Amino acid sequence: MTTSLNPRDFTKLYLNGEYVVAKSTETYSLHNPKDNSLAVEGIPVAGPADIDDAVKFAEAAFRGPWSTFTAIQRTECFLRLANLLETELMPILALDSLTSGIPLSLAPTREKTYIRNCILYYSGWTDKQKGDYYPADDGFVKLVRHEPLGVCAAINPYNSPVACLFLKAAPALATGNVMIVKPSEKTPLGSMAIASLFAKAGFPPGVLQVITGPGSTGALLAEHMRIRKISFTGSVTTGKKIQAAAANSNLKRVTLELGGKSPAIIFDDANLENAVTWTVNGILARSGQLCVAASRVYVQNGIAAKFIEAYTKRMADAVNDIGDPQDINVKYGPIVDAGQLQRIQGMVDRAKGDAKLLVGGGPVAGTQGNYMQPTVFLNPSNDAEIYRNEIFGPVSVIKTFETEEEVLAAANDTEFGLMAGVFTKDVTRAMRLSSSIESGVVGINCVSLQSLQAPFGGKKQSGVGREFGEYALRLFTEPKTVIINMAA
Repeated sequence: MTTSLNPRDFTKLYLNGEYVVAKSTETYSLHNPKDNSLAVEGIPVAGPADIDDAVKFAEAAFRGPWSTFTAIQRTECFLRLANLLETELMPILALDSLTSGIPLSLAPTREKTYIRNCILYYSGWTDKQKGDYYPADDGFVKLVRHEPLGVCAAINPYNSPVACLFLKAAPALATGNVMIVKPSEKTPLGSMAIASLFAKAGFPPGVLQVITGPGSTGALLAEHMRIRKISFTGSVTTGKKIQAAAANSNLKRVTLELGGKSPAIIFDDANLENAVTWTVNGILARSGQLCVAASRVYVQNGIAAKFIEAYTKRMADAVNDIGDPQDINVKYGPIVDAGQLQRIQGMVDRAKGDAKLLVGGGPVAGTQGNYMQPTVFLNPSNDAEIYRNEIFGPVSVIKTFETEEEVLAAANDTEFGLMAGVFTKDVTRAMRLSSSIESGVVGINCVSLQSLQAPFGGKKQSGVGREFGEYALRLFTEPKTVIINMAA
């Protein structure tokens, strides 16, 4: 399957409702990770003047046309957008796959359904931002209303660029904000193509804008004195820089989703097939390039031999499902670029002297692109890089354990705290562990799963703030208290 959209048509910035040539003259090229062939040249690196223009247009929209929209009018825009995506989303996801390597097999079901549901969910929240009333028992009526922040910015990751655009933009726009989106420099095409659909759906110019560029462009957003909120998804290192820049500029609000090293804990009484299915899917989805990837698997000794046999077989067989991501029948695609593959391979090679390699360990034979074999290590040392650091590839480690206390201590011995899974038929133990595990989300007999209705985010260095559900809306508004003197 090939895209009908030409990547060369999206080598501009999307500002104030139209595609415009960047004022900055710096550009870069992108390659297709399936074979490292040139995908597109001339992607602009937005500079200070471009960012200033985006902010100027956003402020004009926020204070002007967008501020006059009723809640129902905003809902109507969302619904028109959802209808447009019925026919226009698939070619955009195909375009995005050219540089992301995300398999098109995910597009008709997971990607499209997720994006559509996101839009429909937040379309229903536009008129439900209720406030508070406190009685005049002291002579003053107190009213509280929730107001939009203004100009917001989203800095998105390379592993789910189009879905992440909607995940951040939908709650921002539902609450009356305007947004500037910077997709990852590795995967900007789909985000750039999707931008014009907002105008077609009736959102005023300047409400949603898309710029391109690397970390230097993101830094300009984080430092800008008239941007009021940054929502970032990516690495801990970059997240810390963004938070520092936000604090050092204008104390803009920050939401950070910074990845994880998610534990999946399988007890002796677990449903073996269910545990194998969830944990394998939890590390192979998007070829392991997933913040909630189940990369640490703990299995109790009584079931360890059977689990490891089934798990490693499933991982070994998965190599047969790896191929051209633009083929609708292929399940798993390549790593996003050669640099990321080299990073993963380096971690795997260093682990071979520490832990037992059960499956994989190198590139996929017979391929020209950035393909990594599904890889499993057994019982690495507690200080091993492969065990402690986020890999962001199809690489997992298995550790065996004896007691609940032992595995709980091991699972929590990390600075990450995004996702965890507990596999057991003992409901009491499951609820006890869900309370004790230090992570923002805990799955019971499932893992690496998110819900639009419930808050998503991490503890410790996995992030600040929450996305999804009503909690995301709260982080795009601030309460204002109005006090009325009843004696006047």
